[in-house]
Amino acid sequence: MSDAPNAVPERIARVAVVGGAGSMGHGIVIACLLGSPDADVRLVARRRESLDHGLELVRSGPFGLDGAVRKGRIDAATRDRALARLKPTLDLAEGVRDAQIVFESVPEIVDRKVDVLREIEASAPRDAVIASGTSSIMIGELGRALAHVDRLVGTHWFYPSNVMPLVEVARADRSAPWATERIVSYLAAIGKKPVVVRDSPGFFMTRFVNLFAAEAMRAVQEGICGIRDVDEMCKTGLGWPMGVFELLDKTASFDAWYHAQEYLHETLGERTRFRRSRARCSRPATAGR
Repeated sequence: MSDAPNAVPERIARVAVVGGAGSMGHGIVIACLLGSPDADVRLVARRRESLDHGLELVRSGPFGLDGAVRKGRIDAATRDRALARLKPTLDLAEGVRDAQIVFESVPEIVDRKVDVLREIEASAPRDAVIASGTSSIMIGELGRALAHVDRLVGTHWFYPSNVMPLVEVARADRSAPWATERIVSYLAAIGKKPVVVRDSPGFFMTRFVNLFAAEAMRAVQEGICGIRDVDEMCKTGLGWPMGVFELLDKTASFDAWYHAQEYLHETLGERTRFRRSRARCSRPATAGR
């Protein structure tokens, strides 16, 4: 398109993370702070307690900046410079008003994401790319509520999002090439490994991992092994950094995970086969924390 914004500006100087106080969102904040050392990063949350919690996670959480200093991955001066560029706010409109990229990272509930994306679109510049951090919902579905769906793409991060290199980039039918190119370029620049996939329920990785999760739940239900046994075998047998139940506990509440599976069941049908297994395993799995 002739009036398309510049796909890759000379410099990405302003990034916003809406929902940046959550388990995935705060890691995205850290990834942006450390990967783009000249950019201001806005952490946007709704409530003061959420904002304070997010700031605490960025600084001193399990994968936070203080820990990176202790482990020798960065020095104290780098941490301090990163924190100086972090701009927390409770005002979504203010947080995104001049951003070049806006990462949305709110829970995996269609209506909630749509509402937030509408707010972002109303306040962000027309040439800002909006990246929805969904693991299962089709970008085309989320984009139906937007006036300018061409700038919407999906970014499926993996926990902990500032550590794990992979980011699935979901390109919908109406996602503009310039928007996809800008996101891929930025993610690569901050040290991530973006892989572009076609827009589809669950993309690739969620479908793939959920096969393991479903069988793990069935194995526990049938008394084959316990929750901790499953996690231990995933780590020591498959070389995973964490087990299935540990992963679900850390990346989302089981309520949020349930919503995601309901969506996949509705869109993909019986091939997902999650209904019974999730309903019976949600409580005991949480005990694996």
